[in-house]
Amino acid sequence: ALYRPGPMDHIETFISAKHGKTTVKYLDPILKDILDETYGVIVYQDQVLEIVRAMAGYSLGQADIVRKAMGKKIASVMAQEREQFLKGAESNGFSNQLATQVFALIEPFAGYAFNKAHSVSYAVIAYWTAYFKANYSVEYLTALLSSHIGVNERIAVAVRECLHMNIAVLPPDINRSNVEFTIERGNDGVQSIRFGLKAIKNVGEGAVNALIKSRDNHEEFDSLEELCRNADLSGFNRRALESLIKVGALDGFGDRGSLLASVSRILSLAQKESRLQYSGQTAMFELMGDGLKEPLSQIELSIGEEVSGREKMAWERELLGVSL
Repeated sequence: ALYRPGPMDHIETFISAKHGKTTVKYLDPILKDILDETYGVIVYQDQVLEIVRAMAGYSLGQADIVRKAMGKKIASVMAQEREQFLKGAESNGFSNQLATQVFALIEPFAGYAFNKAHSVSYAVIAYWTAYFKANYSVEYLTALLSSHIGVNERIAVAVRECLHMNIAVLPPDINRSNVEFTIERGNDGVQSIRFGLKAIKNVGEGAVNALIKSRDNHEEFDSLEELCRNADLSGFNRRALESLIKVGALDGFGDRGSLLASVSRILSLAQKESRLQYSGQTAMFELMGDGLKEPLSQIELSIGEEVSGREKMAWERELLGVSL
């Protein structure tokens, strides 16, 4: 609550008074009951409302109008509220000089300070998340990354925090990634975080869900041809497939330059295999023998331009928010 425009100018005063290094001073004794718990510093919006009520006799509703007026910083409205406050304070026995000082004191706080309930809620959540981050670091950061999908700037900040905490963030992988970010345990038992496919720009959630569902039924895809036959790629257009390739999700099947040069062939084979599935021809092959399937069509990758490390970094920054 202190770290807001207005109150933050008095953080040192607050700390010093809290530790008994300075004596708390009040412009008037009437302010002591209102500001005692915050060592004489106005911290909460509630305190502004209470000061206006105590000195100028406002109702809570009228006091909230003053708070809103201060927040909007409309000069004409402020002048009107100031005059009303001074008049109310004077009728309650306070001098014009004191009322003027108090109004000048509360003005910077009213529009920006938190109310107390808001502050408590944020503080509780801060403690919870700090506890999770300290004691369940990988789980917490995985959830945090998933919550930021669609906001690349936030993902970049969270990935940097992972690296700061020595938690590896693994690139998207057609055989390893799920929809969102997931925890992956290596052979050495160390946990890492795997990028979710939904976090790749230009790749829709529906397409990812269908792909992963087909992968779960088939298990891993050992080749590009297997991917085209057994993966549901119906939701992937050219742009989406290119995005998968550019961020390295298909690196296990070839280099990025050649895969990009072969996108038309990959999509064509995937469509052909899909038509075969729907036409029932694959079932005919299975009837001919135990486990017999139509032979896989082969894709001969075109030789694409060699992709530099700098280019890969640029693609990853564009499509993931961060280069891995």
